Amino acid sequence: MLPSRSRFDRILLAILFCLVSVTGASAQPARTQGWLFGLGSGSMNASFADGPGDGAALVDLRIGYGLNRIVAPYLGMAYGNIESRGLDAFDNVTFGHLDLGVRLHLEDVRRRWVPYGDVALTFWPVRDVLRNGKRTAGFTSAPALSAGGGLAIYLSDSWALDVNFKAGTGTFKAAPAGNTPAGGPSRRSGTVSDLDARSVRLSVGVSWWP
Repeated sequence: MLPSRSRFDRILLAILFCLVSVTGASAQPARTQGWLFGLGSGSMNASFADGPGDGAALVDLRIGYGLNRIVAPYLGMAYGNIESRGLDAFDNVTFGHLDLGVRLHLEDVRRRWVPYGDVALTFWPVRDVLRNGKRTAGFTSAPALSAGGGLAIYLSDSWALDVNFKAGTGTFKAAPAGNTPAGGPSRRSGTVSDLDARSVRLSVGVSWWP
């Protein structure tokens, strides 16, 4: 489930504007080898246990290296501040993503539009947890699997508009019991174990291959 319709519509309009601005120009030699730096923003949605998902604005950073025309491992970081509407777990958190991933580009790099697949091992650090106006301890997930894809639209040989979608599921092995919904996963010694979570991300930004 994505965040609010109005926010999604604004992102979609921005994507369409950028697509129109580059449509019809001559093809560029799309670079997918060497160092890669990326910056983006967009929307995310996160949910815990069986609770409803809550949306937030997203900031996305990444650095990678294209080993060849297809394979580009990367380290990515993204976060958003979630204001919970329906969870008993907490009122507000900073929900982070740390990705150890790889992008798989299509081999034809002469095209302006280059689709890619995206698979990552993701950790979710949850910080700045507020409940009833009080700050409580943060917690981090076990490794989660995130998967998705994207489209790089090259504005020059080294700069590209980058649209990326990624979704993942994972588990928090131990979280403070005060931060979890009543009737949720089992509580032991002041902690809750095996707290399932889901995350969906959509970002629009730029990629630079120097």
